[in-house]
Amino acid sequence: MAKTMLETEKDFIDRTGKMSKQWGLGEPAGRVWASLLFAESSLSQREIAEKTGYSLSLVSPSLKILEKLNLIRSIRGEGREKLYELGMSFIEAFNVIIKRYLEHDVYPLIKQLDSIKEKDKNPKLSELTSEYKKLGTYLGWFEKMTYMKKVTGEKIKRLLG
Repeated sequence: MAKTMLETEKDFIDRTGKMSKQWGLGEPAGRVWASLLFAESSLSQREIAEKTGYSLSLVSPSLKILEKLNLIRSIRGEGREKLYELGMSFIEAFNVIIKRYLEHDVYPLIKQLDSIKEKDKNPKLSELTSEYKKLGTYLGWFEKMTYMKKVTGEKIKRLLG
């Protein structure tokens, strides 16, 4: 049986929350981000809380995390209400997350493995270091490919007018 739009949205928010937890952003930030990814327009903090099932006090720090990473931005709504919208596409955000993962997790681990490898000639350490360096290279390539796709896409649009 086909799912309704509301069921699909809930599933999307749940799954994105789980992915975000694995990426080190935390499940609440992922669920908040997913509610904005799925939304057709900007949302207030209260609307985000309703969509995620979280309290306002849990949504607020998640919004700050996402704003700090430029995944979302706040804008002024009617009156004094603050609204939130996406700051970038999902693929651009995935690049930010990969870059963050490389800088905070992969590269420091490579550095640590390299320093230990020099003292201890254990072949397993050399193998681990090599694998992590390959991972860093592959993720770096992904980042460059998505950047090139964006640049190339913009150039093609300009050429076609």
